[in-house]
Amino acid sequence: MEAIMLNIKKLCSDGFTIPNLSRDMDSIAFISLKAALKSYFSTYKCMGYYGKDLFENKIDINSYSTEYIEYYFETIIHFQHFFELICKDILREENELLVLNIDNNNEVLFKLVQGEEVQSEELVNIKTIEFDRTFKRLCDLLDKEKLNPSYSFFKATSTKDALKQLNIMRNRIWHRGIYVMKYKDLDLFIGQYILPIVKEIISLEKYSKFDRFWKYRQKELKFDPLDEIINTCSTEHPNIDHVAFLKEIGRAAYHNPHSHGFGFMKDEIANRAIRIALNEIPFENNESLIINCPVCDTNSLVKYLDSEVDKEKYLTWVNNIKCHCCSFELQSSGMKNPSEYGYKTIPDFWHEEEC
Repeated sequence: MEAIMLNIKKLCSDGFTIPNLSRDMDSIAFISLKAALKSYFSTYKCMGYYGKDLFENKIDINSYSTEYIEYYFETIIHFQHFFELICKDILREENELLVLNIDNNNEVLFKLVQGEEVQSEELVNIKTIEFDRTFKRLCDLLDKEKLNPSYSFFKATSTKDALKQLNIMRNRIWHRGIYVMKYKDLDLFIGQYILPIVKEIISLEKYSKFDRFWKYRQKELKFDPLDEIINTCSTEHPNIDHVAFLKEIGRAAYHNPHSHGFGFMKDEIANRAIRIALNEIPFENNESLIINCPVCDTNSLVKYLDSEVDKEKYLTWVNNIKCHCCSFELQSSGMKNPSEYGYKTIPDFWHEEEC
C-alpha cells in the first residue's frame, strides 16, 4: 500500500518556540553544556581497554573507535555552542542589536533603535552574527569598559586563544568532519583551557540558577569531578589516567538512578543493584569482591577477577570493576588505586594475589 505523505512544510512548522514555554533562553546554553560534558566524560569508557598506551598517546590512529569519534564531535560542537550562546547573552544585556544580523528587516531594526518592544516571534527568522564577530565584539566592548566587569575573564589571552581554537575545531567538524584530536591531547585541551572558562561562567551569580539544566548528581559524590579535572590538568605534568578516573566519575554521575528515585523507590533501586552484583560473583564468600561505589554510594561495585599460571604460580588480579547501579566502570590497565590519586576515603580497586 502506498504511503500517505504529509505536507512537508506543515509537518515541519507544527512545533513550538521555547519562549512560549516561559523558559529562560539562557537555559539552552546550559543544555548544550550538559551535552558537551556527558560526551567528554564518555571518551574514557569507549577507549579504556587500551589502558596505559591510551594515556601515553601510543595507540595507532586506526585503533580509535567510532564511539570515540562521535563523542569527540559532540564534545567540541556543544562546548562551542555553549560559549557562543553565553557570549551573545552577555551582549544582549546591553542591546539586542549587538548580536543581530538585521540589515534586511527594517521594521524590526527601527523598533530596536527606537527602544520599542519587539516580540520574540519577530526575531525567529532573523539570523545572529557568527561566533568570530560575537567574541571580537564582546572583547572590544570589555576593553572599552562598556560591559559589566564581572565578564573581564574573557579578555585573558588564554581564554581568547582557547575559544578561537575551539571555534576552529568546531568548523573543521562542521564543514569537513575529518579531523579528530587524539585522546591525551583532547584531555589537555579541555582540562587546561576549556573547563576553567566554564568554571568562570557557572560561578557568575547570573548563571547560578541554571544548575538544574546541566549539573550531574552530586549528593553521593565525595568530590566534584569538574573541579578535580581542572586541578589535575593544571599541574606541571598532568596525570592522564587520573583524568580518566575523574571522567568516569562524571559520566556515571549523570547515570546515577538515585537522582530519579526517592523513599522506597530509591531503596528498591539500590537493592536490585545489590542483588545483581551478588549474582555476578559465582562462588561462595564473594562479598569481599563487592564494595561501595564512589558515585552512587551503593554496595553494588563488583571487582571482576582474571587469572593465569606463571612459573607454577597461580596469580589472580582484579581486571575491571563495574557498578550495577550507576554504571561506573574502570579497566585496571594503566589505572592506579583511588588512594594513589589522593582519595583516601574510597576503597582500593586493584590488587593481585598469589595462590
